Amino acid sequence: LLNKPDLILADEPTGNLDPDTSDELMKLLHQICNSDDGKAVIMATHNYNLIKKYPGRTVKCEDTRLTEAQQEEIDFDQLM
Repeated sequence: LLNKPDLILADEPTGNLDPDTSDELMKLLHQICNSDDGKAVIMATHNYNLIKKYPGRTVKCEDTRLTEAQQEEIDFDQLM
């Protein structure tokens, strides 16, 4: 993050973090995504609670295929 990249790729970035640190990291990533300087974060996660708390464009993958794409509003009961 020190080099201020235009794109951040994050694979389970909160996977081994305690809840407070996880929340701080997600706040930072969400802030980066919502800035006006065109930066983006692509994040893989199995944690639906994170997706609910920090919404954005969401893509669901099953068996290596993209099966669903949403903007903002997601029916999480249907996803699970």
